[in-house]
Amino acid sequence: MAGRKPLPTHLKLLKGTARPHRMNKAEPKPVVATPEPPDHLDEAARATFAGVAALLARHGVMTELDAGALARYVVIRGRWLEAEAEVKRRGPVVKTSNDNIIQNPFLAVANRCLAQMAQIESEFGLTPSSRSRIRMAEPAEAADPFEDFLSRGKKA
Repeated sequence: MAGRKPLPTHLKLLKGTARPHRMNKAEPKPVVATPEPPDHLDEAARATFAGVAALLARHGVMTELDAGALARYVVIRGRWLEAEAEVKRRGPVVKTSNDNIIQNPFLAVANRCLAQMAQIESEFGLTPSSRSRIRMAEPAEAADPFEDFLSRGKKA
């Protein structure tokens, strides 16, 4: 499908751009949850996954359906940390066996990981600019059953 990818309804509601005639009535509505880290993650990635998942769930944007995207994020984050360590160790430029000076290949890996992380962070609202586009709607006031009872009694 060409064009921008559609936003989920809950994000349209938060941003204030929802139009009733354009809403997907059959859109799945997953519940906020903190999923378990996938088995394929190493120990450091599992810890990062658990921490970020809990943070996102507290803010209402983590569901079980998002576990794959978050797992990709923590894997890429781990790769970025490894590449950054190599750039620190060797520097941004290195000498080849022929005494040519080139950009450290780990710098390219680190930069690519940063770009991928930024994309995923934006999807989860983890950057200031992605958060600035979200407007929280005022919470609907919960009906008080006792007030309802009293108001029905006055009408009778």
